[in-house]
Amino acid sequence: MFFFFEALIRLMVMFIPQFVLRFINQVIYAYVQRLLLLESSSYTGCRGKGEVLWREGMMKLTIPCIHSAFPWSHRNQSKPRVNKLERAGSFEDMARFWGYDFVEQHSVQTQDRYLLCLHRLPYGKREKDPKMNSGKRRSRTRSSSIVASTAVVDNITNFIGVKEPVLPNLQDSATPNFFDHRSRDVSRKRGVWNGKPVVLLNHGFLMSSEIWLCNLKESENLPFLLAERGCDVWFANARGNKYSQQHMYKRPQSQSYWEFSLNEMALYDLPDVVDYILETTGAPSLTYIGFSQGTAQAFAALSINPRLNDRINLFIALAPATTPSGLHHPVIDAFVKATPNVIYLLFGRKSPLQIANFWRRILSPPIFVKLIDMSCNFLFGWTGRNMSDAQKLVSYQHLYSPTSVKCLVHWFQIIRTGRFQMYDEIPNILPYRSEQGAMDHIPQRFPTKQIKTPIAIFYGGSDSLVNFEVLSGDLPELAYVKYIAEWEHLDFLWAEGIELHVWPDVIRLVDSFSPTKEVKSEVFEKRVHTNGYVMNGQAA
Repeated sequence: MFFFFEALIRLMVMFIPQFVLRFINQVIYAYVQRLLLLESSSYTGCRGKGEVLWREGMMKLTIPCIHSAFPWSHRNQSKPRVNKLERAGSFEDMARFWGYDFVEQHSVQTQDRYLLCLHRLPYGKREKDPKMNSGKRRSRTRSSSIVASTAVVDNITNFIGVKEPVLPNLQDSATPNFFDHRSRDVSRKRGVWNGKPVVLLNHGFLMSSEIWLCNLKESENLPFLLAERGCDVWFANARGNKYSQQHMYKRPQSQSYWEFSLNEMALYDLPDVVDYILETTGAPSLTYIGFSQGTAQAFAALSINPRLNDRINLFIALAPATTPSGLHHPVIDAFVKATPNVIYLLFGRKSPLQIANFWRRILSPPIFVKLIDMSCNFLFGWTGRNMSDAQKLVSYQHLYSPTSVKCLVHWFQIIRTGRFQMYDEIPNILPYRSEQGAMDHIPQRFPTKQIKTPIAIFYGGSDSLVNFEVLSGDLPELAYVKYIAEWEHLDFLWAEGIELHVWPDVIRLVDSFSPTKEVKSEVFEKRVHTNGYVMNGQAA
């Protein structure tokens, strides 16, 4: 009842202008002060200075009680409980909190005319300000309170030197193609590569690029670790999320805007984003790091775009989700598996779970954290015990970002069939797993065994969305696998000790497969030295 009362008051406050709230506060304070003044004047034992002291003391006791009973009406309620990341309004604000005030924003037009937002960290803070490299730096070591049981399969040596990076063929882009918008932009000048490794990070379902900057310490955020090691770090935003809600002709208010699933993300989004990044940086290839649906997007795109395999030198999959077994609650699981299209009846044809932003705005952060934890436990059986309460207060404020209901239905179709398949436009009325005879049609699977890019996988033993046996059976030989028994799905973003158990492996993989070393030596040979022995590749 209290939660309902608080939500109702917060909802009212959310739509009331600020000047009205200030007026209500002044009325409350004036009323309390007047009440205490009348009581103090009727109290014959208090005279003169003693009366004033007694009245001020009562005010100091009463006002905090009012703030405690009605926290939504006080300005301190807007103050973050952990740090400013909790209330950061955008990706740029989060990066600026850590001192990265040089974030770039790029826009990519896909072949079906969606405009996707990319964020970029072109360099680290020490590269921007060389003075930060001077002086002694204190090395701080941190031990995690969570002891993780891990298992590793390392086949890196089987892949290094086998797959050479291939420069994108600009003649392919110049080939006339009515369906390819890039054929009309052949005059775009290709960037000159500076030799830095290029890394692309992609988020999960109902998320945005903000999830990569949520950890409470700078050393726990993977993008900053990569940038300080000299990487050119890019962040993708899936179509429909808070940063990528633009289209050349469609508006997000229309149903046609939300007619997309994993199919379009694999056919258009990832290939066009990779092409744009390589054209901008001039790099021969990049390293792709995906989380959850970000891994499914890469598995699908690499399986149906052979050319993309030459442009991604390594695919790192964090908590890969391709064939989830189902939901934790048996009733909900059976209901959704019976007919995935029932999701359209629950959420309509546009974007699902928009009420999440509503509750995030009107509930206090601790209550919102409890709500998210309860929902995750109910649907997936996650406990969240590997993340600290402070981490949840920050991360959960940046957890939700819109996507399409069709994408959600696509996932439940995959769960129902147990196959990593394309979206079924004409789903069967009868169950897929029928023993009465042949099915009338079978949606095409994503041919993931055709992937040529080296793949590294990190997954947890307590993650209900990862079925590693099915996943590994649909993939070629893996370059690297790390298993952490106690970890759940979101732990591969925000768990305590992630900077000890995951990020060092990721950085070593990026270094191992990056073409930087070979290219740097070639650049050095061709560089003009005013005081050296080589000039334009010839002896001076």
